[in-house]
Amino acid sequence: MTQRGNAMICRAVLAAALICYLFIAWAVPYSCTDDLQWGMEQGVRWWKYGLLNGRYAGNLCAVLMCHFPPVKVLLMGGGMFAIPVLMAALMARGDGERFLPMFLTANGMILLMPPVMWIEVYGWVSGFGNYGMSAAVFLAFLLLVRRAHQKKDRPKARAALLLGWALVMGLFVETLSLLFVGVTLVLGLYSIWDRPLRLPYWAGFAGAVLAAVLVFSNGVLADLLGHGSALQGLRNLSFPPGSGPLAAGACILQWYFQKLLPIAFLRGVHIALPMAVIIALGFWNSRLRPLAVLGLLPLGTFFLIWSAEDYQTWYYAAAGCLCWGLAFLALAAMRCEPELKIRRLLLYLAAPLALLPLAATTTLGQRFYFLPALILIMLAMDLAAPLLTARTGTWAAGLAAAGLMLLWGYRGAATASCTLARSAEISRVSAAGEDRLILPTDRYYRIFWVDRNPWNVEYASYFRQFYGIAEDVTLIFLPGGSDRTWPDYTLEQWENRLEFAPSDDFVSSLPQ
Repeated sequence: MTQRGNAMICRAVLAAALICYLFIAWAVPYSCTDDLQWGMEQGVRWWKYGLLNGRYAGNLCAVLMCHFPPVKVLLMGGGMFAIPVLMAALMARGDGERFLPMFLTANGMILLMPPVMWIEVYGWVSGFGNYGMSAAVFLAFLLLVRRAHQKKDRPKARAALLLGWALVMGLFVETLSLLFVGVTLVLGLYSIWDRPLRLPYWAGFAGAVLAAVLVFSNGVLADLLGHGSALQGLRNLSFPPGSGPLAAGACILQWYFQKLLPIAFLRGVHIALPMAVIIALGFWNSRLRPLAVLGLLPLGTFFLIWSAEDYQTWYYAAAGCLCWGLAFLALAAMRCEPELKIRRLLLYLAAPLALLPLAATTTLGQRFYFLPALILIMLAMDLAAPLLTARTGTWAAGLAAAGLMLLWGYRGAATASCTLARSAEISRVSAAGEDRLILPTDRYYRIFWVDRNPWNVEYASYFRQFYGIAEDVTLIFLPGGSDRTWPDYTLEQWENRLEFAPSDDFVSSLPQ
């Protein structure tokens, strides 16, 4: 096929993916966990005064997306689309023939994420504002760094750009702020031997440090360190407050190796599959080719942990940690140019090190593994490039990506249909002045979305405020799947309803 034909196909694929992601972003409902509050005056106060945390950039995204639905579609949909585009651009390394296979592969492997990760990142508006947008900004930062490394011109302009970008990049998630300080420090140290890059790279380091200072000067951190708990028990240290450095370090490392590393294999193959590719291809292209069979270990570890629903037994935890170590060894053993090997190793290390700061608290969640998964996917794509750029590999990646996008799009369509039915019913009841509102619920709870329905009278009050429902209206939520028969519903559905009568008597609490 001609170069022009390939370009047209690439543009068509990108356009189709963008439309799909914009549709998915439109279909994602606002969650009662944070989203409703971010979309009201309460959320503006949270962001302005840092009442929840110091994630000023991420929380600003949440405020904008929850206040303005069109902004939600553009930011979420654009961010979902930008992530595989940036990954492909990084791994294509300027080779136009590699871009489309890389994009298709990145798209498909990202959408292999399990529902538990989806609902914490792509199915949760404020969650995407922090974890999805921070990943996109970091990937763009890597592209800016590559550009600076290749051009080595206009040092002042590039320094200003990297300083500002690193500052914004560090204001999304606290633990990633520390990772970005480390990344920019490595770049700064490298520039000692590459004079034209000193000003830009050290400016990036200054921006990352400034962001970390702003993030960690938040009062929530002081409460956490002083009392071992913050936000009414939603954040807790993994070590007793007042512990010495050695005792605290031991608790942090224990939590890291026994929980954070092995739990990556618990819910899906989003970590295990790219790690298996890295181990297999890394050893296959080394002098230790027989060790390529160890690429089966991450998949076996996933199957055992997933089937047993247990990652804390010592041998499961040991297997999980071994997989992380083997991937590093495979990259180190691989035969390639020394500079390329070092870049791959440093990029790989960013994945497990992104999890290390999390070990200081007991907070767990699949959203924390989103950026590590992206890093592993990029490395797997890079190593598998000869297979992916072949016609068969490109077609396989394309079909897999298309199938997964259709799957998530179908779920989004059912969710959006229910949302439209709800909106129509809210408008009808408000216009009629009725004192009871019955709403259907689709069947994708904890698959495409989480907590679109309130669970107590406090969040029922937030629901009324957010959707402009009178405070004297009784809210009734039918169970999942009731959208299929709406406006009719069965006796069983009615018996399993959630009902919230008007009430100002609720205990104030902070959402997770």
